[in-house]
Amino acid sequence: MGFFDFIRKLTGTDEDSKVKRLNNRITQLQKEKSNHDKELEKLKNTPSPDLSWFSIPPSVSQSDKVVTFTPRNFGTVRTMKDLLEKRKREEEERLKQLKSNALKCFDSIRSLLEAEEVNNAENLLFQIAPIIKEIKDNSLQTTFDDCKVEIANLKETLRQREIERREKEARERAERDERERLERLRRQEAAERERQEKERKAREYEEKLAREEQARALEIARLKAEVTREKDNAQAFINYLRSHGVSCFYHFTDESNLRSIRKLGGLYSWYYCAQNNIDIPDAGGDSQSRGLDRRQGLEDYVRLSFCSDHPMAWRKQQEGSHLVLLRIKIDVAAFKDTQFSNVNAAANNNRHGKTLEDLQRVNISATQRHFVSRDEDIFHEHQAECMVKTFIPIEYITNINSPSRIS
Repeated sequence: MGFFDFIRKLTGTDEDSKVKRLNNRITQLQKEKSNHDKELEKLKNTPSPDLSWFSIPPSVSQSDKVVTFTPRNFGTVRTMKDLLEKRKREEEERLKQLKSNALKCFDSIRSLLEAEEVNNAENLLFQIAPIIKEIKDNSLQTTFDDCKVEIANLKETLRQREIERREKEARERAERDERERLERLRRQEAAERERQEKERKAREYEEKLAREEQARALEIARLKAEVTREKDNAQAFINYLRSHGVSCFYHFTDESNLRSIRKLGGLYSWYYCAQNNIDIPDAGGDSQSRGLDRRQGLEDYVRLSFCSDHPMAWRKQQEGSHLVLLRIKIDVAAFKDTQFSNVNAAANNNRHGKTLEDLQRVNISATQRHFVSRDEDIFHEHQAECMVKTFIPIEYITNINSPSRIS
């Protein structure tokens, strides 16, 4: 059943059609009755015919039975009063049904109001308005008016709620925007502080580097002035070396140490590096060799060899080092504190000293041999050393920019 059929049923449209047909039928029956009454009146005024000539002799047959006439029962004939009473009862029943339906609609309206479906509630109230007007019931009219007020109140409540919701959204949006603005400002301030801190640290680091560079330059100048002081017979050392074909000394080191050597302005003894917190990326000696140096008082010397193929270099290569060979001017031999050892200075039987006689004790011809095996008598003499006190300035390293790789 559709919605309009439901409303038609509520408003009694079908009942009105029945009543209309019933009224028409009543009017028709009244007309027929009036015509019959006229016919009957005519018959009453008509003279009775003479029927004396007609007689029916009585039956003499004893076998004939007397049959009693029973008129046909046509049932109860409804009168106009009956019809009017029926019409009244039906109308009362229709109104009663309408009232019941109206009450159900009011219940539905209240449910819709509780669910805050105000538009549906208002539409349903508008649809039953003709029914309330037709019924003319005071209690229903009061309920109808109350529903109108409730709908109006709910509309206003919802309107105020919507206003509050929009105001709340606006406040929250404004607060969110403010928080985001403050957060952006905080991040910007943090970034600015971080930038300033980095700049401060960079300045401090640059200043520290400048101070260290200045201090290093002063230290290099001090060391250079101290270590390059020559022996009294300095030229005799140079002449002796040249006369025996010695054009340079050799120092092997790991390739990773070159940057530090260039930065610090030369070669330093391992003892000086330890005392001055200078990091050596790949130190040449170990704890055992350093212990031997201390025992002989040679810890503060830079070790140079007369030969270019020192056995210790081969051993470092086997350990995985990438060695380069630095060439050192023979001028360092004339430095006041430079010493000479006839064999590896770590050997127990070495003889070392600062004099020309100590230099002359070196078997230079043995140092100039190549690929001397351990079985040869000159094996230890091949490892003779020149030892420079503390520091060799970088200008005494002739190939610092292009050192030879030891293969």
